[in-house]
Amino acid sequence: MKKVKNVVLLLGIAVTLAACSEPENAGPAVGEQEEKGYDILETTASAEESPQFLEHANGSIPSIYEETADHQELLTHIPCYCGCGESAGHEHAFDCFIDHVNEDNTVVWNNHGMKCGVCLEIAAAAVEMKNKGYSDREIRETIDETYNDSDMEPTPTPKPQV
Repeated sequence: MKKVKNVVLLLGIAVTLAACSEPENAGPAVGEQEEKGYDILETTASAEESPQFLEHANGSIPSIYEETADHQELLTHIPCYCGCGESAGHEHAFDCFIDHVNEDNTVVWNNHGMKCGVCLEIAAAAVEMKNKGYSDREIRETIDETYNDSDMEPTPTPKPQV
């Protein structure tokens, strides 16, 4: 009987440790979707795999998502001016497309960007400027100047280092 109690105790500890080791913000399981406010999050095995919600997206939207995944360092220093900082808790333009990347490199995509022209414009412009050789600081200044007169509050994005 004591042996059974020990096995049950060890099993309980193992289950608890497994649950605690799961990252708090891991997102839905790979291939699954979940709602986050008005947005849909979907996890893929890597950035090379597009989320299902892009299957019927129009025009350049899928390519903007692909470029966003390749420009995390840049877009985490570019604010979004659509109001998503207040409405969705976004910190920067990257959040509009990718909620986060887990330690195992699974990607939790956000469909917010595909529903918002401002998000799409900002990400596309920033990536295009980066591909033309502009510095992160120049890109940030251009985005800020372009959208500074909008009625929306920008996300609370830190400026890029020199």
